[in-house]
Amino acid sequence: MTHQEALSEVLEHVDPLEAVDAPLIECAGQVIAEDVRSEHDLPMLDMCGPDGYAVRSEDIRGAGPGSPVTLHILGTNRAGCLPRRRLRPGAAIRVMTGSPLPAGADCVVPFEKTDEPADKNGPNPRLPVQVRVFQAEEPGANVRPAGSNVTKGSLVLPRGVCVGPAQIAALGAIGRATIKVIRRPTVAIVSTGDELISLGTTLKPGKSYDSNAAAIAALVAHYGAIPRVLGIARDSEASLAAKIGRGATADAIITSGGVSKGDYDLVRSVLGKMGRVVFSRIGMGPGASFAFGLVRRDQAGEGAPPVPLFALSGPPVGCLTNFETLVRPALLKMMGCHALSHPVVDAVAEDSSWAKKPMTFVKWTRLNASRGTHRVVLNTSDGLGPLAAMAAANSLTIIPQGTVVKQGDRVQVLPLDWTRDSRVAG
Repeated sequence: MTHQEALSEVLEHVDPLEAVDAPLIECAGQVIAEDVRSEHDLPMLDMCGPDGYAVRSEDIRGAGPGSPVTLHILGTNRAGCLPRRRLRPGAAIRVMTGSPLPAGADCVVPFEKTDEPADKNGPNPRLPVQVRVFQAEEPGANVRPAGSNVTKGSLVLPRGVCVGPAQIAALGAIGRATIKVIRRPTVAIVSTGDELISLGTTLKPGKSYDSNAAAIAALVAHYGAIPRVLGIARDSEASLAAKIGRGATADAIITSGGVSKGDYDLVRSVLGKMGRVVFSRIGMGPGASFAFGLVRRDQAGEGAPPVPLFALSGPPVGCLTNFETLVRPALLKMMGCHALSHPVVDAVAEDSSWAKKPMTFVKWTRLNASRGTHRVVLNTSDGLGPLAAMAAANSLTIIPQGTVVKQGDRVQVLPLDWTRDSRVAG
């Protein structure tokens, strides 16, 4: 089965989860499940733009640097306070940014265009009673009209939008403290193998640290889901079935290891008894030993949908490749995202990949941006072991079956955004 065929099968068997009400400040990365409309005009009143003087435009007609207009100051108004006085002809009211425009005024003159001291910091210590205006303004100048940001009943955000800081700012501006979003999936994580030991313990000959669980949990959290690490299943059907049974209360299960063709690779066998194997093995490596299946929810009642189980390859390089190419899009669909395809950039190969592979091959690569062009180092493992090369990589390059890539060829590269700074390295 090709990678694309496998991905299509996976996506066919997962669906978006239900919507929940969640606090706005906790919704980053989730998808809005409702059309959000404003209950108010914003701003509700005409508002002053810059710090300055609210005036009548007809009173300052003809004002200029050599012909200032002098106005009497009636008082000062600040943001959050309604004006106490109506502006009369020949007068001005000092206003701060975001304060309501006083009745009778139709424009604002910035402080910089008056004799307000340019070097003041904070309140004007002179408490002036008059102001000289050095610039004429048209009606409406430096005023934000009522409803200019959003009108009552208008659509602020449609359903299906992924929430980020800008969306939170917009929702907060219209007063939403909670929002309906597609809930985050919980993902049970099970490592398999008698050879595995927990991190932080003493490594003995023949044993390996269970690094996959931590890496998978980090990726699950990175893409917005909730990881539940269930520990190590030993090489017996009873142990593996017990772990998968615990995981069947989650929205998805991820196992690592135990999915190849050895005597103790038991994941497919147990999966077949607890549900069904949808497919096994894919034509892409590393990580060709991958299986996908559905586990029955025995305790959830009749009609409960099965739990998708992703059986990832055991070696970390294959395990993480499986996650990025097959699990990631499934989790995004469960969270209601529409954009499931991995971002791709066109890059120039810095070196060559001569060996023709019998299947599509994924290389852990180093993507760089220089003078507007992306360039990719294909052979990051030269001088490094596979683990160090994986840790140094910031992208994946998928080389089709039987393809030779020469230095200077253009290739499609998948940038990885696993770190906090997801920009391509320069």
